[in-house]
Amino acid sequence: MKWKKATAVLLSMVMAVTAAACGSTRQTQGGSSETGIADSQGTESAREENGQVPTLTMFVDETWWPYEKWEGAIPEEFEKRLGVNIEVTRAADDNQLSLMVASGDMPDIICSYRYQYLADSQVCYPLDELHETYPEIEFNVDPIFQFVNKAADDHYYTIGCGFSPEYDYDKYDKILSEGPGFMYRSDIAEELGLEFKTLDDLDDTFAKVAEAYPDMTVCSFNCAHKFNWLMQQLGLKGNGYYETADGTLKWWLRQDGLLDYYKKVNEWYRKGYLTAENFAYQSEDETKEICVGGNVFANFGYDNHADNYNAAITANGDDFRFSLVTNELSDSCTAYDTNCGGRGLYITRSCKDVETAYKLLAYAYGEEGMKLLMWGIDGEDYTVDADGYPTFTYDFQGDNSVLQPRGLKYWGWLVHNAIVTSIA
Repeated sequence: MKWKKATAVLLSMVMAVTAAACGSTRQTQGGSSETGIADSQGTESAREENGQVPTLTMFVDETWWPYEKWEGAIPEEFEKRLGVNIEVTRAADDNQLSLMVASGDMPDIICSYRYQYLADSQVCYPLDELHETYPEIEFNVDPIFQFVNKAADDHYYTIGCGFSPEYDYDKYDKILSEGPGFMYRSDIAEELGLEFKTLDDLDDTFAKVAEAYPDMTVCSFNCAHKFNWLMQQLGLKGNGYYETADGTLKWWLRQDGLLDYYKKVNEWYRKGYLTAENFAYQSEDETKEICVGGNVFANFGYDNHADNYNAAITANGDDFRFSLVTNELSDSCTAYDTNCGGRGLYITRSCKDVETAYKLLAYAYGEEGMKLLMWGIDGEDYTVDADGYPTFTYDFQGDNSVLQPRGLKYWGWLVHNAIVTSIA
């Protein structure tokens, strides 16, 4: 596996004001320590007095989520170690969570990025209060992670996944970062002899595709991630504050070069490469549907979406594929990210077994639980070399023939930090 040093310099403590709001960014391997329930035999305290294994219900607020059930070798191993059964429901649409919260009829645990519904003491339990309620359960959260996830009421209700401060990146020499992505139809690119070496190639590519396939949507974009990849290629920072070279903070809308970004997107729209309907999409599934349907050449979104789309294309019996542009297209390209975490796990006020739910979060956010869900079983799915880096027995980036049957990687995305993801 080829590694490269991440160019990201993460803004850590300064983002507290917008803490839990942000999406798909960085969280530390040391953000929460290993729990006291990490032994492979599970914990007897997680079982009810009658000897029955408790069952927890979980709602995943992602319509695109590839798993509908908590099943496979890895989820089963997680249940075994923890001594719990987990029943999962995946969101049917983007309105389900708000209706669920309004009705008060909620599952035990909710996985969501929409903190505005859940970071409320009337809806969910604050984790800082649960730390005091169950001091015997080891769930030590780094103060920075408490800080960046703090809500307006000074409590924090989850640990947003995908965040790491700069000091965690400094521990490693070899890092690959997941993030914004740009994917394209590899069959059409080969047919037309298209290349992706510079940003100027995008204009040439879109023009050639529009001429060769006039009835095809040249480029779509994911409503959640939009054109983040283009901003990254232009050296721009994502939504939020960022730190300048002299140590001051600036709001992202005041960046030099941001106007060029908006001009470029507008140019593509005026040339017909982008469709007006796409701007009205409310669900990531809408983008997926048109891409999987075969009438889109390229898509701006998140880098893992190519894997999901290709799996759906195969299931439909089609043989075209989406490939990712993985190289930098300009000298200005940066992996800088100012966000402070995305989706997270929340324990609802409807939870019928708060202690067991809290133990689940403690183990999942701990190093052992996180690596189990994200990487698999040590010795079976991966091995760790003398320097602490994993070598996988499967294609970590996208071998869905292995990932989905074993229940790998995606469940880890519920709780993963940037380091556990990046060194993979």
